[in-house]
Amino acid sequence: MLRGWLVAMTLVGCTAPNPRVCRDGTCPDSAFPFCDVDGSFSGNTNSCIAVTCTPMEFAACRDDDALFCNAEGSTYETTECPLGCSEALASCNQCVPGTLSCDGDSLSTCGADGTPSSSEACQLGCVDGADPHCARVVPRYLPDVCDVAAANGALIISSSATFDTSLNASCSGGVIVQTGGPEICVLRYGTITLDAGVSLVVTGPRAIALVADRTVSIAGLLDVSANAGQNGPGGGTLRSGGAAPNSSGFGGAGFKTLGGSGGSSALDGGAGNGGQSVDPSTLAALVGGPQILPELDPNYAMGPGGGAATLVSCLGIFEVSGEIHAGGGPGLGGGFIGIANLGGSGGGAGGNVVLQGANVVITGKLFANGGSGGAGKPAGGGNGAAGYEGERSLVAITGGIGTAGGGSGGAGGTGTTLPGHGKQVTMAPMATGGGGGGSVGFFQSYTPAGVTPTLTPSAASPMPQPNGTIPTR
Repeated sequence: MLRGWLVAMTLVGCTAPNPRVCRDGTCPDSAFPFCDVDGSFSGNTNSCIAVTCTPMEFAACRDDDALFCNAEGSTYETTECPLGCSEALASCNQCVPGTLSCDGDSLSTCGADGTPSSSEACQLGCVDGADPHCARVVPRYLPDVCDVAAANGALIISSSATFDTSLNASCSGGVIVQTGGPEICVLRYGTITLDAGVSLVVTGPRAIALVADRTVSIAGLLDVSANAGQNGPGGGTLRSGGAAPNSSGFGGAGFKTLGGSGGSSALDGGAGNGGQSVDPSTLAALVGGPQILPELDPNYAMGPGGGAATLVSCLGIFEVSGEIHAGGGPGLGGGFIGIANLGGSGGGAGGNVVLQGANVVITGKLFANGGSGGAGKPAGGGNGAAGYEGERSLVAITGGIGTAGGGSGGAGGTGTTLPGHGKQVTMAPMATGGGGGGSVGFFQSYTPAGVTPTLTPSAASPMPQPNGTIPTR
């Protein structure tokens, strides 16, 4: 009995595996060749089943693999899908759903079905890697502003308005603090459009930046000029022009050129105190037009400067078919302050407007004329006539007209024409000389290397500077 029991036990221990069960993933019986691991075909997990199928036809997804009928139609073969398997496609995914990828110079978006759902042509090429995206410009003064897409959509300015940069809530892209320059109020949108026939007047102590992911279109009038004796937005950070010795007029502010000198008791421009020229592209900060140095009473010899503005299209075109105005402000007329007879104040310089984008197209009008100087104090008392703001014109604006021996103010600078000197005193000793005119400002464009902008304004004073380059990333 013991021997029989041992034999029985040996027979049980050597029983062959069930050919209809594939716990190890294999099916040795050719009649049941396919291992139905999850039971999706037979209803029984880990079952070896017989298969009759259409050769090469998709059968199902198994995790990230696709099952296809073999060439004989007798079983299913596994195809590895590096990007996952799609039942909707009846195949491997062409891309990872919900992701972005570069396809040459285009940015492709993968839809929920594993196929590209949209494709965007990238003007500056596509940057692949962990964060695929269309290449963006890296603007001067605001190097990180384009790195994240705007949270706001389109800004369309369809009726005339005034914008005050001092209001934090209005700076939708935040406020940037600069060393050696004014703060910058950033307006950040997907696109920015200033409609034709509409004016946007910008005021306040901060410079202005209009930054869009795509098109920035100025078809109306963007006004960042000095206004009503105040600096344009961000203007006046730099001070320029000399004081007025004896009965001379003050010097006008220099910027693109020298400022005009004030008139002395003996010569037009005899004070020799015109402000020095400055190239703002050499400065780390965005600055506007200089204003003249105050003398005795800071409210007297202002000569305010035109504003500072940068307009940026991160991925697309910045275009001006309308007009940008960044004129400098007027010098005040001379008068009796305290115990001194002061000469006419110098004019402020035109502003500084920086245009940046994947491309820049300028076919409209650009003006950044200097303000004119104020007239000197008349011999009979009272104040001389104030100068004038730099106008939207190719013709220089005259200075304040001198009366009763006071010298007239110098004209503001225009185009390539230097600002005028203040006129001399003609009735000493009580009259004073006129102030010098302020210099024109700057229009500067920047595009990526290899991109040639269209800088063909229909009118410009001054003409834009030679185009500079900015990087992309």
